[in-house]
Amino acid sequence: MKKFVLFAALFIFVFAQGAETEATTDTEESKQKSSSEVILTQEDFKLNNCENVGDALQTITGVFVSSTGEIGLRDVSSSKVVVILDGQRLNTAGGTGVNISSMPIENVETIELLRGGRSAQYGADAVGGVIVVTSKKGLQDVQENKKAFYGVRVGAGTYGKLMLNLNNSLSLGKFSSFISYQFDRSTDDFVYEYLNYGSYNIPRDTVVNNQKMSNNVFVKLDYILDSEQNLSASFNHYGSKSGTPGMIESPTPNAVLEINNQSYNVAYTNMDLFRGFSLKGQGYFLDNETKFNDPDDIYSPPSDHDNYAIGLELSQNGNLLNDLLNLNYGYSYRNDRINSTNVGNKVRNTHSAFAALTAGKDLDFFISRIEASLAGRYDAPSDFADALSPRFSFSMVHAGSKYALNLKTHITRSYKAPTFNDLYWPQDAYSVGNPNLQPEYGFNYDVGLSLNLSNFMMSTNFFSNDVTNLILWQQDPALNNLWTPKNISKTSTKGLETSATLTLWKVWGLHIEHTFMRALDVGPDINRYGKFLIYKPRNKFDISSSLKIAGIEWNFNFHFIDYRYTDASNVKWLPAYSTFDSNISYRFNLGNVSMNVIGEVNNIFNTPVMLTAGTAEAGRLMKLTLGANF
Repeated sequence: MKKFVLFAALFIFVFAQGAETEATTDTEESKQKSSSEVILTQEDFKLNNCENVGDALQTITGVFVSSTGEIGLRDVSSSKVVVILDGQRLNTAGGTGVNISSMPIENVETIELLRGGRSAQYGADAVGGVIVVTSKKGLQDVQENKKAFYGVRVGAGTYGKLMLNLNNSLSLGKFSSFISYQFDRSTDDFVYEYLNYGSYNIPRDTVVNNQKMSNNVFVKLDYILDSEQNLSASFNHYGSKSGTPGMIESPTPNAVLEINNQSYNVAYTNMDLFRGFSLKGQGYFLDNETKFNDPDDIYSPPSDHDNYAIGLELSQNGNLLNDLLNLNYGYSYRNDRINSTNVGNKVRNTHSAFAALTAGKDLDFFISRIEASLAGRYDAPSDFADALSPRFSFSMVHAGSKYALNLKTHITRSYKAPTFNDLYWPQDAYSVGNPNLQPEYGFNYDVGLSLNLSNFMMSTNFFSNDVTNLILWQQDPALNNLWTPKNISKTSTKGLETSATLTLWKVWGLHIEHTFMRALDVGPDINRYGKFLIYKPRNKFDISSSLKIAGIEWNFNFHFIDYRYTDASNVKWLPAYSTFDSNISYRFNLGNVSMNVIGEVNNIFNTPVMLTAGTAEAGRLMKLTLGANF
């Protein structure tokens, strides 16, 4: 009863948030790229010849994509980044991040990157930011009364690389559909050379057991009930079987990892339910299974982890006082379950109330528009303390005839719940969970300024992020030096993100992104105080250039990653490295068929790359892709 009263109070007094106006309005300002909020479109996907969402995101400043497809933002790991697909949250309470590299780019219309604390909008785990992926739908492809479109894409390359994508977009009156199938395979082992690599002296050797095979099926159906109402449903299946080579010093030549994920999503939208207020209702179900077996490890039997999630989202959005105020509010329910050979059977139920009140006004002055938003979210999980996540946003825009200026600032508090693995991992020879953990809390603020001219755009963004009650796994002498998680640390991160884009004569473009970041441990351990967080480089630098002449397009990309410490005392490190990528494409028509041929070389100079100490990445990758749309 107490929780119900709190929910009702939040709805009545509007002290919480579900979806901020910046993310839902369709103004030109919201579509522009900035350092804290970036929207990627299909033009961006073509620039880097992307195959998946991970390819599209990894060139953005402050973004790090691991070899397993998990994404880190700024100073936080993948478990603190929420991934949303068509409104459904893909993260589960088990303890791992979302594999964004398993999401084919052919299925995607846009990708929105929201950096900084976002718990006020998206709840637990959004300490580092949110990735919002919007999939394609058939209605977007209807042209000149043509009812069906077909696409084929085939790619082959070194290391046994083979990719096939088939997709179909169909429109029949009020009904439309989009269907996609993708097959990926890589089979070959590779040689690495890491003599005196940073603080590591690793001999030349070969990585074995590096094969992988995956299948992805995506189906989306849309039905227009009338001019205001729409019903949609989608299904996604991802299955893979891969070898896991392990660490260089402790290889696992026969270990196998299997993943079998399904998601189901149904949504109803009414754009004008009453007095201009819209209504969106959504329900979804996730079923993620991971199996691991290393037959050479006699002390660890095969493991099987099943994560399930059921979600319900209800929200309304509308304008008040002659459009001076925008109100967005709603309710969500989430049931997370795990059935694991290691963790056992665990359940978490979370009820949430959210809303946002945004005031905005157009001005006849140097400042052409001003907006302020007060927002928050109240989450009531079943297995730890309730959490309130407030957020304040403010923006000013000057939209002149020759240039536009945009100032944005955000102040927010966010939190992360302990995972099931953190809480309940059973004692084995190496580790044990801690059921007494408390949630992590983060305080974040951003201040960003962007300038937009006719052919030049630049933005810079200062950010600060402090996290308390940070959960870290460490050896505990009281537990015979077993690894166990504890709320023992605090981190403080400050940084500056800068991006610039120049376009000349509509044929040549240059884009530059840079992140400077100081991510420090400021917890109670005197041996770690003031030390840099592991694997967080001070500088990340990316340059991309494109040249378009008729149907030919040439793209060239440069990536720089600064050195990274690999231990908390900052004694060991991995060196800085630079890589160069390039691709050239030719697009032409054969009758009514649109064709494209793309040649690509990644890591042109075969630079040694070690993302994590004791592992190796493949070197130069050459690939040829053929595509047809009809």
